[in-house]
Amino acid sequence: MLLIRHGETEWNKLGRFQGQKDIALNARGLAQAKETAQALEIGKEMAIYSSPLHRTMQLAQEISQVAQVPVVPVPSLKELALGDLEGVTGAEMRSKWPQVYATWRNDPGSLVMPNGESLVQLQERAWRAVTDLEQAHGDDDVLVVVSHNFAIRTIIGRLLGMPLSNFHRMTLSLSSICTVEIDDRGRRLVSYNSTCHLSPENR
Repeated sequence: MLLIRHGETEWNKLGRFQGQKDIALNARGLAQAKETAQALEIGKEMAIYSSPLHRTMQLAQEISQVAQVPVVPVPSLKELALGDLEGVTGAEMRSKWPQVYATWRNDPGSLVMPNGESLVQLQERAWRAVTDLEQAHGDDDVLVVVSHNFAIRTIIGRLLGMPLSNFHRMTLSLSSICTVEIDDRGRRLVSYNSTCHLSPENR
């Protein structure tokens, strides 16, 4: 299974939390998407799944065009619902929601975003989505899953048995690829946050 984060949007560039706001890729993000699609080893047993948000579907569609495989949207692969924090910057979060920010930094697994959801809820729905996809395919199928920063990090954390209190010990770059090997012995993380497929200006 390949877990791929979408490329850059203007909100990424401005440091704004996107959550489930439907923001499109910018020019750099589209270039990252094309490079990512061209770098994948395409096989006839590939299946492509994506969060239905615009920025993830744009990357997934680039892969689809190269692989000649349709994209299947999966709503459970959406990013964390940030509620009142959609569109704000880190500085705005610190000044307007200081207690929320303090909890987010010190114990992220315990926080429910104001009028949004928690990492626990995100992890549960995202993990269920990928395990359902696993069960729908054979061991020889290559599953490509295009999703988001927090969603992918909670999936990897669950795979590794890492508590959500350690969530901030992981980082995930735009248009990065994580590779998970799945067979009858279980799941293993083969590579994490790989960006070697991107040209220097797009990393």
